[in-house]
Amino acid sequence: MIIENARILTFDASNRVLDSGSIEVRDDGSIGEVCGTQPALSLSKGALARADSAEKFDARGRLLMPALINCHTHLYSTLARGISLPGTPPKNFPEILKKLWWRLDRALNEDDIYYSALIGVMDSARCGVGTLVDHHSSPSTVGGSLDVIERAFREIGLRGVLCYETTDRNGPRNAQQGLDENIRFIERTRRGDGQVNASFGLHASFTLSDRTLRRAVEANKTLKSGFHVHVSEDRSDNQDARKKHGESPVRRLHEIGVLDDHALAAHCIHVSATDIATLARHKINAVHNPQSNCNNAVGAARVLEMVKAGVLVGLGSDGYSPRMWDEFKTAFHVQKLRAGDPRVGYAEAYALALLNNRTIAKKVWGLEIGRIEEGARADLVLYDYFPPTPLTSDNIFGHALFGIAHAPVESLIVNGRFVIRSREFVNVDERAVAERATACARDLWRRF
Repeated sequence: MIIENARILTFDASNRVLDSGSIEVRDDGSIGEVCGTQPALSLSKGALARADSAEKFDARGRLLMPALINCHTHLYSTLARGISLPGTPPKNFPEILKKLWWRLDRALNEDDIYYSALIGVMDSARCGVGTLVDHHSSPSTVGGSLDVIERAFREIGLRGVLCYETTDRNGPRNAQQGLDENIRFIERTRRGDGQVNASFGLHASFTLSDRTLRRAVEANKTLKSGFHVHVSEDRSDNQDARKKHGESPVRRLHEIGVLDDHALAAHCIHVSATDIATLARHKINAVHNPQSNCNNAVGAARVLEMVKAGVLVGLGSDGYSPRMWDEFKTAFHVQKLRAGDPRVGYAEAYALALLNNRTIAKKVWGLEIGRIEEGARADLVLYDYFPPTPLTSDNIFGHALFGIAHAPVESLIVNGRFVIRSREFVNVDERAVAERATACARDLWRRF
């Protein structure tokens, strides 16, 4: 396929902006030649020959860029939209977990898991997201739960990285089930086609015993998968670690073998200067989730300090919203508030959303996504955005914040195949799925 007549943001090494360009999408789902209107960037003879017989897709001047990446989410939360909590509202993060999320995840059955994932993946696609890194929990339906989520990803056509939330909060038998589900799924996805990958899921320091952590680390010696774990999201995590183990969650999880250069440490809000130095020295990947952190009133991550220290910080939604552009904007604004300085946050927010997530995807799972360049995977999003002011490689931030972030997604391509084309899902009936999900949610809410 040849995508023609697009305004292209490449996010390649040269960060090119092509005012009217074309992209060759190969049959194997990779990007072929990328060219602009300048003679020096015209298609080669080989590409021209292939173009003669290839399908043509006219972007009609719309903005084309790499599909977005969400480095930490919880698809199982999707069917909680609009749910009512009995009793008094939770007043802190531990109460939010106990009154909402830990009740919800225990109530999930296989249908709930499937429709939560299906709707969550569709919502993300609508927002220009091509890859989701999901952290799943369903204590009453553990074995095979990741296969159910994988089915939703494949039905829609998005790229996913899945794990199961191992925890001791539901007893030793359930903890073992979580370990087994991670091990099984990691081993199986290694033989797959790369569309769906795996991490090794752990909940957080305060719900994990040394015994369970050591068993996970021991199992992972042969699997060599990165761990995906919540770290210092709330002060209670730090208080628990210091009371029981005499050290911070970062130090505990690193020393026991969980946090390394292939791990995802979600949140990292209540981290000390020593913790930040540990994250940087051992090249541990942190994931910032600003909207969820604001909603739960747990604090604001020290993103400026972490980036300055050399920590690779990515961006996620924590299941709060599928809109990664909103996470980008919130990250930008929150760092200004933290610093009390209107000059800060530009480079950091830009890097989190558009550069670091792709670096994490390459580093941890070997995914060549997040750039428009020959050989990268053709994960592309086409926005209905026609810039009313000059758009150059030097001012992308302003266009992203005030323009692209608000623009509708016209089409989404993942691995060279349309997921959304001309604003319609290619593989599913969106209305029919929503109606089935609504019926499922009613039953779930009654059980909840």
